[in-house]
Amino acid sequence: MSPRKGKHPKDRQKADDRPPLVLVFGEDENDTKSIRELIEGLRPELVGKVQHRRHPLVLIKNARPEDVPDRAQRIADAVDIARATHDVACVFAHEDCDDVEPKHEAVCAKIEAALAKAGCPAHAVVPAWELEAWWFMWPEAVQAVRPKSWRAPDDHLGKRVGLIKDAKEELRRKVVPKDLKPEKRKSFPHYQESDSPTIARHVRERKLARNPGAKSDSYSRFVSSVDQCEVE
Repeated sequence: MSPRKGKHPKDRQKADDRPPLVLVFGEDENDTKSIRELIEGLRPELVGKVQHRRHPLVLIKNARPEDVPDRAQRIADAVDIARATHDVACVFAHEDCDDVEPKHEAVCAKIEAALAKAGCPAHAVVPAWELEAWWFMWPEAVQAVRPKSWRAPDDHLGKRVGLIKDAKEELRRKVVPKDLKPEKRKSFPHYQESDSPTIARHVRERKLARNPGAKSDSYSRFVSSVDQCEVE
């Protein structure tokens, strides 16, 4: 039987000596913080056991074939360093798809194959189009970031959010109240990428992670990956 994704064979030998750890890598710190919140929202028993890492970045999606091994190895090396002090139960590697579903599947396959070849089995986290598309599944969590200013972006409830193009720009538009007066638009607190971790925290605190209000194949794949993470 092959080791579970993120689990190195030597971890099975020394697991009793070290505390468990789930690692999250990505292309942006706001994204990795958000994914950590979502993992903990899906698996409350993992709270305090998930760490996001700023470096190395996951830049495999658009890498030239000759550059992929080196980029994957940098992540594998970082995981090996963590194994010196922790039992690394799972590794998650995030990159936005920048395309609609089902294009995320090919990106996931590329990331997971590259990391497996580097000796670091991992779960790819590839939101389609971008992580912001997922936030449309929980409009109340979005509005909670700035309840006095934003409207709940409920325009996509019940729909497939993985088909939203340019999701970041779409979310930026949809949090603006429809009756906002033109003179107030200049000072309006628009959505920024740094708001993502707060949205994810509201999803976790409100126990919404397993109750999305819309459909997303890329999110469903992520949920399945989190459920496969075995922490001893």
